[in-house]
Amino acid sequence: MQAAFHWTNSIDQKAWALLLILLGSIAIFGCEKSASADEELLLSLEKRDWVEIDLGYFTITVLIADDPSRHPDFDTYQESVALHYQLHCLVAKEHEQRVRTYLEERKGELSDEIIRTCRHANLIDLADPELQLIRSQLRDYTEETIGRGAIKRFVFSDVTLERF
Repeated sequence: MQAAFHWTNSIDQKAWALLLILLGSIAIFGCEKSASADEELLLSLEKRDWVEIDLGYFTITVLIADDPSRHPDFDTYQESVALHYQLHCLVAKEHEQRVRTYLEERKGELSDEIIRTCRHANLIDLADPELQLIRSQLRDYTEETIGRGAIKRFVFSDVTLERF
């Protein structure tokens, strides 16, 4: 205890002032947060202007290779999985009619892309409860076909992965 007291007495006043300024700065500015309250408020207000469009319930059967670096061999028995989920997309109100028109005209193409994307995914990607890779690839596809920013987000619900 005396060593600590002796150490504090040996620090001059300038060092104490600098130390207090440093500690005060850390206390005032703190650690950086991922998003400020203002940014979160803006995002929540933006989401209120989004419309949810149901894209349907999907059941997709996928052959799984025992080695993810190669494609399944169709001549031998392979393990299969079935991916089941409900898919929705969130769209800004100003893009709703354009997206609905696109879906009416080209829903088959979008369904084909969804199936193709799932069948090219590996087991790790299919087991992801949020299906992030599949979501990302669908977003890339729709940005090319509908336009950038038309679909804000894809939402997967009731996701189950069945092995057989």
